[in-house]
Amino acid sequence: MISYNPLCPGWPQLPKVDFREGMYIQYAESMPAAVVEEESRRIWFDLEKAPMEMADFYEHYLADDVDYCAISADYARGLDLLIKRLPVTGALFTKGQVTGPVSFGLTVTAGAKKPVLYEADLFEAIVKTLAFKGRWQAEIFRKVAPKQLPVIFFDEPYLTQVGSAMISLPPEQVISSLNECYAAVDGLSGTHVCGGTDWALLASTEVDILHFDAFRHLQELLIYEKEIAAFMERGGMLAWGIVPTGRKAFESDAKTLAEQVMAGARKVASFGAGLSTADVLANSFISESCGLGSRDVETAEHCLQLAAGVSDVLRTQIC
Repeated sequence: MISYNPLCPGWPQLPKVDFREGMYIQYAESMPAAVVEEESRRIWFDLEKAPMEMADFYEHYLADDVDYCAISADYARGLDLLIKRLPVTGALFTKGQVTGPVSFGLTVTAGAKKPVLYEADLFEAIVKTLAFKGRWQAEIFRKVAPKQLPVIFFDEPYLTQVGSAMISLPPEQVISSLNECYAAVDGLSGTHVCGGTDWALLASTEVDILHFDAFRHLQELLIYEKEIAAFMERGGMLAWGIVPTGRKAFESDAKTLAEQVMAGARKVASFGAGLSTADVLANSFISESCGLGSRDVETAEHCLQLAAGVSDVLRTQIC
């Protein structure tokens, strides 16, 4: 990944290599009451163990023992390899990621298959664990690559469902959980959502970067004119997931995708945040529309190469 994105190297999740690199199990280490079953390849929470293990977790948390929430090479070999290769000459950022608290809380179950988000005390400890895992990455990145600004994303695929008839959550709970994670990061924080969501809700958090699927879901973002304008005005940045991550990537070219981003940037610039199109692009990242962990090597490499190509095209247009 470094060769395709030398300005912002990141680490890949490799769930096809080891089930422990799945986006929920990957962050189970040190999480109180978490049970990882190798045979069924799943994670769940044992409520009987929760009181004792939460007490142990909070001892470390109150002692500010960030290393207690380290992510080992057994769960993230890509992260381990990235750390060993840092710093990267000429790089401006170092990217890491954690599964966001809302998606984690709504996907992983506790007790009688009830989403752990609805176990208030345990979920509070889970949010703190995820926040510490983001903080731990940022601190490691700063230590080994002090000239590269850490960028930690809290990925929230489940936010496409929040507010639907199936899932109703108080906006305050979503905002407070995410803000706790963002506040833990000494660097830039971001959130990725795969599809359409309530971008007004996310824009009202303290997040620095909104990552969205610009290939399929750009219009869902652009309807929030007032909220996106306010977000950009306070210094927020956009990560345009313009490269499709399936076979569509082989039907796309960098110039056409760059034109789509340019058109979107012009629209954002018209929202009244006092920014020109060039300003919007200067405060933007270019990426794939979603993660590549489930893709074959050929597709993943093509997507990474295509994203680099789109970035190159746009850079020549605004320089």
